[in-house]
Amino acid sequence: MRKAEIDALVRAHRGRARPVAFFHVLRQPALEPDDHAFLSEHIEELGTSDLLRWRARCESGFSGPVIQQLARLAIRDPAHFQHEVLSVPRLTLDEEEWIELADLVRGKVPAAIYERVVARCWREPVQWESGFVLSPGAYRGPAPLLDGDELDGLDAERPALRDMPIAKILAARRAGVLSIDDGALAALAMERARGSDEDWSVDIPHFPAVLRDAILEKARRTPRGSERANMLGWLEAHGVARAALLDIALGSVRAGGDAYAVLPWLARQLTTRAAWDRHGLETLSALMSRRAFSEIGELVTLAWSDAGQGGKEISRGFLEAIQVAFAQVLLGMAREALAAGHQAGAAAALSALACLDPPSRVSRAVHELRRIPGASQDVAELIAVNERLVKHSDARDASLEGFVAALHAIADASC
Repeated sequence: MRKAEIDALVRAHRGRARPVAFFHVLRQPALEPDDHAFLSEHIEELGTSDLLRWRARCESGFSGPVIQQLARLAIRDPAHFQHEVLSVPRLTLDEEEWIELADLVRGKVPAAIYERVVARCWREPVQWESGFVLSPGAYRGPAPLLDGDELDGLDAERPALRDMPIAKILAARRAGVLSIDDGALAALAMERARGSDEDWSVDIPHFPAVLRDAILEKARRTPRGSERANMLGWLEAHGVARAALLDIALGSVRAGGDAYAVLPWLARQLTTRAAWDRHGLETLSALMSRRAFSEIGELVTLAWSDAGQGGKEISRGFLEAIQVAFAQVLLGMAREALAAGHQAGAAAALSALACLDPPSRVSRAVHELRRIPGASQDVAELIAVNERLVKHSDARDASLEGFVAALHAIADASC
């Protein structure tokens, strides 16, 4: 990256160098002279993982600043150095680098630490204590308990309908101790959906199809996210169109409702490329409008996991569709910020956009940002960065890691 681009990114992150190093500079496969100069200038702000990523991108014989900083870290905090460097599985430095590191820390760190560094100065392969490799997986917990004692509380002297919850009315109707026709039942349920605070979550599996309209109304009105999620599941099973249900779910998110409760349901609607192409933008926009950064990450994780169930290979197109949807959200944020004269907001969105690898069809939308008057020099530089990154992209480099980096970048720059 050019110095002007890096400086613009630093200002987008309110003068902090490490987010720029972490989200942008060190995600490049190769570094340019200005990148190395930036990292050297801000080397004290870099963490151990940043230093090791930098070293992996150094040409042979040019890792001196990294090794010297690792030595300073070892002297400053030997325990941290032992954990973050010496105990990292599969970490290998060149023999010359270990020798230089040993020379720099000799007599300045505990003997045990020094001996472990010296032990790496020979070319014999390190014998790792364990071949264990962590393989993260998705936890599938037990299904929610949705059954109860439906007839509990019903006795020979049946209470008036106005005093009975809908669940009790349905249980009594199924048991043959209450006679009420479908029309009257539907009208009563609609009245309750509009005016009562009953929670239908537990008993929703037992609700008959005749109550569909009442359940739709209840899903729109309930203040409880978990109840809405159960309503959406019932409505989906009874053939209500996905678009109508998404409108309910996302409407509650925009209104400040509990987004986490509906995330599993939302994720199940977004397990294909076509679904992301059609609904990804509005879904991510709704969550972004509430600054629901963690919820966005959770949604994509769940959708990714659901799409790969049963060992099914996830297509590149699926990931591309996710990146395109997020890129469109960020471009929309940049446009709105520029139109409002909010330079910092535009810079934050463009900083995050630079982490993505969307296809070249996004390039026109990036270029059109130049037509919005009033962009600062920093924003113009960030537009140029994204134009360069997107212009010749075909999304072959798109990755879930890039999406996560973009999400963290916008969260960091928006704080």
